[in-house]
Amino acid sequence: MIDGSTRLGARILERLFADRVIWMTTVDRGTPQPAPVWFLYERGELEERIIVYTKTDARRVANLRDNSNVAFNFNCTTNGEEVHVVRGHGRIALELPPVLHCKPYMDRYRDWVETDEAWGRTFEGFAAQYSVPIEITDLAIWGW
Repeated sequence: MIDGSTRLGARILERLFADRVIWMTTVDRGTPQPAPVWFLYERGELEERIIVYTKTDARRVANLRDNSNVAFNFNCTTNGEEVHVVRGHGRIALELPPVLHCKPYMDRYRDWVETDEAWGRTFEGFAAQYSVPIEITDLAIWGW
């Protein structure tokens, strides 16, 4: 669990709830491959996870099958301050609800989806493209 009692942990938790884009890095044949993603952070008393919905043909799907190591980082300041990284283990989690049945995710991104022509301004259009749920657990942090 991310320790919110530390300065770094508290800042990362704040950003996991406030930021809506994070850089997700998977490993492709030994080479790190970062890409910005929309995400949902869920935290219970004993467990926490990050959920990302991705395209079926996204390279990260194959990458996760070969190597479950994942890193997330937030944008830092232009002078290199506020470096916040979350590492974990990712997996394709087809037992998770599809995006159309994940109300917290829909609530978080509704304004973006409903104004974007790429998905016809609907979650149905978004869900048709971003249909693969990824779950990241065993979260650990580092940074400054």
